[in-house]
Amino acid sequence: MTLKQLVDALDAQVVKGDIITAFDKYADDSCVTLSSPTDKTHSKAQKMETLQWFFNNIAAANRIERIASKVGKDVTDSQFVFDFTDYAGNRLVFNEVIRRTWKAGKIVEEQYLMNQVIESEKPAAAEASAKKTTAKKAGAKKSAEPAADKKPAAKSAKTTAKVDDLVLIEGIGPKIAELLNAAGITSFATLAGTKPAAIKAILEAAGKRYQMHDPATWPKQAALARDGKTAELAKLQDQLKAGRK
Repeated sequence: MTLKQLVDALDAQVVKGDIITAFDKYADDSCVTLSSPTDKTHSKAQKMETLQWFFNNIAAANRIERIASKVGKDVTDSQFVFDFTDYAGNRLVFNEVIRRTWKAGKIVEEQYLMNQVIESEKPAAAEASAKKTTAKKAGAKKSAEPAADKKPAAKSAKTTAKVDDLVLIEGIGPKIAELLNAAGITSFATLAGTKPAAIKAILEAAGKRYQMHDPATWPKQAALARDGKTAELAKLQDQLKAGRK
């Protein structure tokens, strides 16, 4: 099988929800997985244990979709959206690129790149043809239309969702901010409206490293930040240690 055939077969199994079996089949025994230098597993057996723990807490897979893929010489990128519901009823949504390094038909390293986007590769001939067609249409339109006064470009009706720097909340570091963003919590307003139990579920799903964190005060801090009450927020944070009272 070519590398493209391998990754397509693996990803098809992942999309079906058969993630543990897929990893067991395609990963080398010494496969390393990581989302950061400190959040890392060092063998297939260790990763399998982590996957088993995660899915033991999942009640339903609402959506698993491969958005795009890219194949290099021995490295492949696959962009997925994962949408799960745990047994507490919390929604866990992750948008990530899985970057795999292959050797002899097996994965030797798998990286999880949160909130990254890739573009699917297009055949060179098709891409060149598309560019040529676009150029022709543009030329025809330009010659057919009379010159017009330049007008300011209309603002797009689509508004970009507000994104706040969640690390301003005591107890949230850059990595936890990434996890929350991937779950759709991107602003102080969103965080303020999220129950601590739902935040805790996101942390627990991310692995043992994050289970020690207590998000009990995060929504209250976020509400103060949302409302611009910086003095009250600073006073509250002075009473906290790593986000805890």
